[in-house]
Amino acid sequence: MTDVFAPEREALAALRDAARAQLAALRDASPETFEAASAETLDAVAELDRRRRARERRVAAPDAPAAAPEQRTALEAAAREARAACDDLELALTHAVALGRDLLGAWQQLTAPPTAQVYTAQGAVGASGPGRVRQTG
Repeated sequence: MTDVFAPEREALAALRDAARAQLAALRDASPETFEAASAETLDAVAELDRRRRARERRVAAPDAPAAAPEQRTALEAAAREARAACDDLELALTHAVALGRDLLGAWQQLTAPPTAQVYTAQGAVGASGPGRVRQTG
């Protein structure tokens, strides 16, 4: 009996490895490696989709062999491994984006001129300016 899920398992393993490589590049702060790993991940997803469609066409054929339960179990295990690697990558990327936004916000606050306000004798708030603030004591 031929293993109808073998090509998909191979594609899932490639996807898992590509996601792990992308995560490693993110940890190492290597933009070039990250870009290459991202391209590999996209290619692996496209290949997985292509192989899934090919399997669906083969299974739909009238003379298609039945898949053994252990083959399906092996495919599900490969899918879980790939999903776990992709989930780890998603969490890291989400954290990296949030961290980048926080750093950008902090940087923008550092470069903005400090705001200053003064309270007048009448209790109104006004902008500070030269000669408006008197030092006492």
